[in-house]
Amino acid sequence: MSRRGVIALILTGVLLGSIVLPLQAGELNDAIQQQKDLEQEQNQIAGKLNQLTNSEDKLKTQIQSLTTQITSAKTELSKKQVAYNQAQKDVSLSEKELAKRLQELDDRRVVLQKRVRVIYEEGQLSYLEVLFQSTDLEDFITRLEYFTKLVENDQQILLEIQAEKVAVEQKTKELQGRRDQAAQLQTQAAQAKADLDGKNQQYQEALSQNKKAQDELSEQNVRLAADSAAMAQKIRQLTAASSGKVLGTISTYPLPGHYEVSSPYGWRIHPVTGQKSLHTGTDLPAPGGTAILAAGTGKVIMAGWYGAYGNAVIIDHGGGYTSLYGHQSRLGVSVGDEVKAGEVIGYVGTTGWSTGNHLHFEVRVNGNPTDPMQFFN
Repeated sequence: MSRRGVIALILTGVLLGSIVLPLQAGELNDAIQQQKDLEQEQNQIAGKLNQLTNSEDKLKTQIQSLTTQITSAKTELSKKQVAYNQAQKDVSLSEKELAKRLQELDDRRVVLQKRVRVIYEEGQLSYLEVLFQSTDLEDFITRLEYFTKLVENDQQILLEIQAEKVAVEQKTKELQGRRDQAAQLQTQAAQAKADLDGKNQQYQEALSQNKKAQDELSEQNVRLAADSAAMAQKIRQLTAASSGKVLGTISTYPLPGHYEVSSPYGWRIHPVTGQKSLHTGTDLPAPGGTAILAAGTGKVIMAGWYGAYGNAVIIDHGGGYTSLYGHQSRLGVSVGDEVKAGEVIGYVGTTGWSTGNHLHFEVRVNGNPTDPMQFFN
């Protein structure tokens, strides 16, 4: 091959390389963003599942309390039913007693009326007849006193029966009042139990809906986990393609002199969303504008606004290792820059989802987040 041909071949390779690497970097950046979106969805689902679990626990506690209340309500209703039945029985007996007294009163009144009619109205037994039938005056007086006392006795019995009738009427009225009160208490107890049964039914339905929602979210989470695993595999392939060799190890602390950790790697309640989620990095507080150093040698594959991370930089260190520096106030590098460990790549800020000046430092191995502090003594 001529010298000109060799030069042309070299130039072609250089040009192709300059085209391929940006394409790979852009595709890798897209893949990282997609995986981050998937992780965010998973975190949101985890938060929803956590809320549903808390709601489930509350519902179960409420149902358990209602079950106890319903048992007590059943016992109370049973007592009220027994009391009502007894009151109804007492009223029935008293009404029978009253009917008996009324009948006795009527019978005695009829007898008295007949006797009075015979003695006084029809004149069948006059004073003269009593006198003529008497053997002497003493016998006459005796006979007269007898008939007089007989009438008086009937009248006394009539008064006594009348008094008994009034007493029985009063007793019956009182018993009817007690029965009506017992019926009202029974109705109230039945309504109280019905209300508790209704609440229990509502809670049971809510618990069923809660379970259904948890199942749906769990299924969705399984799909997202599969998508995330596939995206992690893609990132591993792109990382391997963009840097076939290890460019540098992660060993340089990004914020010398600022060693406080405000939020470590791991599960936490997110300070902005208030939901439980995986904190994929470590938060290192520092004054705004503090210089941020590259944790290792590598190539900048992303520099710009990165959603919740605000202004962020991602460095590819090769071998599947990447590091991310989030919430920067100002960037110090651009995509495609090659940086060395300890080189300034940006400045501390509070952009994106942040509650104060700090660096969100994150390390991923083959696309999967890992505790970044394990790389430092």
